[in-house]
Amino acid sequence: MKRNMVIKRTTALLLTGLFLMGVATNAPVRAEVTEKGLFGLVEISSDNLAALPLWLKVKASFPQLANAAAKCDARIEDCQSQQMTLWRTKIAELQNSPKRIQMQEMNRFLNGWKYVPADAEASPDGNWASPLEFISNGGGSRDFAIMKYISLKELGFDPDAMRIVIANDVLRNKVHAVLSVTRRGKRYVLDSLNDTILEERLVNYYVPLYSVNENKRWAHIPIDFLTAQDAAGSNNND
Repeated sequence: MKRNMVIKRTTALLLTGLFLMGVATNAPVRAEVTEKGLFGLVEISSDNLAALPLWLKVKASFPQLANAAAKCDARIEDCQSQQMTLWRTKIAELQNSPKRIQMQEMNRFLNGWKYVPADAEASPDGNWASPLEFISNGGGSRDFAIMKYISLKELGFDPDAMRIVIANDVLRNKVHAVLSVTRRGKRYVLDSLNDTILEERLVNYYVPLYSVNENKRWAHIPIDFLTAQDAAGSNNND
């Protein structure tokens, strides 16, 4: 019963993800999906980020962050804030650490930032804080995921191995964002609600709706949804 309720909620939220992909719900989805995507779901990918203009705005702010960081690194008096100084100190501290330690420590460190609840984490029209805004003011779960993304990128992680994931949290019955990082064939979840990074296979309470990085975006589709679509198609052909 609980699973059915989750699938119904996820299917409704899925319409947002499909819209973001520019795909109609009656399109031949199966021909475009990739199996074994995040959290075991199938996914539709696109390199067209135009459907996420606020993400593009955040992405465009990355050079501004890099410039501010470079000034702070060169001369501590030029750091814009105490928070910027702390972030740059942590980046320098982790530069030569193993990748696993970098993930673990950066997740724990950034989880200490101020959490600002967002009313519409799932909406592409909701506020997407730039990393500079997050450093000064904190943010919602999506902003935490973005800051972790840019921090790990600076530490040498491949952007194509990371995604900001907007998911349905079935335990709290709300939308939540995490960072997914793929390393050595395993996916890890960096969560603002948990200082410990977990392998994705151990996290069964998030159902991804859509995800994005600098180069691509994905819509995620429950197997149950595709099975229902197939069944409907079979009935129509009888």
